[in-house]
Amino acid sequence: MRLAWLHTHSLWRFGKDSIMWTWLIDNAAVVSALSSLAMLGVWLIYLQLFYSSYRHRQRPKILITRGGGHTIKSRCILTNMSPEIVFIEAVILKLKLSDREVLCSLSDIDRVGRKGMDQRSELFQGPLSSGEYLDLGTFKDLIVAAMQDGDAEAAIESLEELVVTAVGSYTWHDQLAAAERCFTVRTEGARKLLDPDQITARQIRSHREKQKITHILTEQSSQLARSRSGKSEVRG
Repeated sequence: MRLAWLHTHSLWRFGKDSIMWTWLIDNAAVVSALSSLAMLGVWLIYLQLFYSSYRHRQRPKILITRGGGHTIKSRCILTNMSPEIVFIEAVILKLKLSDREVLCSLSDIDRVGRKGMDQRSELFQGPLSSGEYLDLGTFKDLIVAAMQDGDAEAAIESLEELVVTAVGSYTWHDQLAAAERCFTVRTEGARKLLDPDQITARQIRSHREKQKITHILTEQSSQLARSRSGKSEVRG
């Protein structure tokens, strides 16, 4: 009886396999097409992942850090962590005072160069190779430069927040590259401390924010041109 059952089971499996093979043979073209589509889908997913990874590695990254302390006398350092050269075009400083806000493109103002100083630091402009950093001076120096003819000491006393935005051109995709770092200003005795709002600089990637930065730089240049024109007329 057991032999009969085994014989019956074998015949059933053989019949099932025969039906499957017959179906595969009859539908070979369909099976081949589906296999090709599946393989194509796998390759497309692989290529998409590879391209996304490649684009991520090629993205510009600019760091804005403090150096040598936590007060406004510490150094403001820009570092290019991108795989390619970034040309720094402008450094924008926004000061939030107790009664108003001051916005200034430091790259547009007139400064007297100091002997032996890196001209890129003095001009807030210039190329940075991958891994290279630029010392912009102390945060206090930046505040004084932004205030120009205003009362810098009074501004420092009422300063609540400071935002540094670095703007550059990235050689890989020839587009605007930008990053910003926000610091809350805290008073401790006679010292003004800078507390960063984030662990690292925020990379600005959205088209809307980049357009806003371009608008700010254009406005700053126009205001500077009008100011210089007015001074020339007064002198004349």
